[in-house]
Amino acid sequence: MSDLSDESLMERVQKGETHLLELLIKRYEKPLFAYAFRIVQQRSAAEDAFQETFLRVFRKREHYRAGAPFRPWLYTICLNTCRDALRSRNRRPEAELDKAALVVPDAQPGPETLTGQSAMAESIKQAIEKLPDKQREVFLLAYYQQLQYPEISAILDIPVGTVKSRMFHASRFLAEQLKDYRGQL
Repeated sequence: MSDLSDESLMERVQKGETHLLELLIKRYEKPLFAYAFRIVQQRSAAEDAFQETFLRVFRKREHYRAGAPFRPWLYTICLNTCRDALRSRNRRPEAELDKAALVVPDAQPGPETLTGQSAMAESIKQAIEKLPDKQREVFLLAYYQQLQYPEISAILDIPVGTVKSRMFHASRFLAEQLKDYRGQL
């Protein structure tokens, strides 16, 4: 079963083989959790968003179009779940744990792994947090999740040209914010 594509697994889940959802959860556990964490920036909120994402996948399984790419559909659900969590948090703020104490498993190496220098990693993290929301969403999907522009376009429901524009502006902003580290990145 593990050699089946995401799309094939989801189609079989739609047909009643709901136990196969577990394979999709295992496939996306690390990258989707890491993506949710980068958006909500709290471990417990990211865990909740990850679980809620797959709950919504299960509940909305009949809405999945057979043959359509699964990954953009999944990331759209996750992004909407994270947005809901952020809206909810803004309505009732919670005490936040020290982010430095949290270790986030990730399928892709993050800035800390790539640089090995905590000061630079913190500067990169802060620069990404300063990005406008729309640019940050595109940047996170492209850089950390390594999604292609057409997939990002489908997830965010925007034209590919808009994805390119947001990525361009995000890259330019980050280059300006991190100019002190030129040559080290």
